Amino acid sequence: MRWRSLKKFVNLVEKILIRIIVITVLIIVAVQGLMTEEPFRLYLSWGERLEGQKIEYPVNKIDSYADEDLSIKPPYAFLVISADKYSSLPKAVVLVNNKEVESFKNREVRLKVMAGDVVEIDSTAYDIPLEFKITEVSDNLAYPEKGTVYCSNGGQDGGMVMIGEVMVK
Repeated sequence: MRWRSLKKFVNLVEKILIRIIVITVLIIVAVQGLMTEEPFRLYLSWGERLEGQKIEYPVNKIDSYADEDLSIKPPYAFLVISADKYSSLPKAVVLVNNKEVESFKNREVRLKVMAGDVVEIDSTAYDIPLEFKITEVSDNLAYPEKGTVYCSNGGQDGGMVMIGEVMVK
């Protein structure tokens, strides 16, 4: 008697487990099928929601431009931009992440930058073509490279010079 009731119980558990497995597989196939459509993928995939969002490094970023000390401490690097052919261009301003950081009051501008910073030069105040050169970089700076020359066309339309996004080794 006990043997039969135990056998019925095992058969019942086996049927329930098989049904659960089949239903789970069907749900997985249905969800994967839904993820091929754009609106569903956004809501079903956590990675898809994070795509395209900039993650700041480090999260508690400090103002790296407050220090005059240009010593190299990861994730920072430094670079020197010089205004070729001119001793000073006081109205030309270096922008880092769209913030004015330094002007070319002297021939050179020394910058302490961090990986991911976007460096630009605003020379729209000058109507003449200007050349800017990366004259010095720290050892851990991958981009921009030493010796690269950037040109502005002058005037309102061509006065912005995009150096680019800083890459640190």
